[in-house]
Amino acid sequence: MKIETNESNLMNKLIASLDLDDFEDMPTGRLTLLNPKTKEPTSSYVDLASPEHEIRKRLDMKRTREVRAQFQATGKMPTSDPVDEIEDETDYLVATTLGWNVVQGGQPVELTPANARALYTDPKKKWFRDQVLAGLAKAELFIKPSAKA
Repeated sequence: MKIETNESNLMNKLIASLDLDDFEDMPTGRLTLLNPKTKEPTSSYVDLASPEHEIRKRLDMKRTREVRAQFQATGKMPTSDPVDEIEDETDYLVATTLGWNVVQGGQPVELTPANARALYTDPKKKWFRDQVLAGLAKAELFIKPSAKA
């Protein structure tokens, strides 16, 4: 095994391994739903707003402003009722779901705010909610190779 002794060559090799221009953030990402029992990918998906999407940016900034305002008013980190937190999380899921290809009872489910809310709050479909929440946190879901790559 050859050990690199030239610091400049070593740095160039490290830098060359990842060209930042090879990738770019996207405004949306497609989450492929997994079978909740087998964890195998399915043909069903949910299209989600990325952190760079205007809807999600607006929601995230609003949350940040609210927390800061409460902290400034009280000098303490705000606490909220867990029921309110779940409702806020549901509102966030509904707002950041931009499209989907899901079937229920053998029929396609049209994406409407009411249908999204119904699925995200169905206690028998918590696995669905959990997958979408996890998808929102997956940075790689919202990054693609650039046209240059």
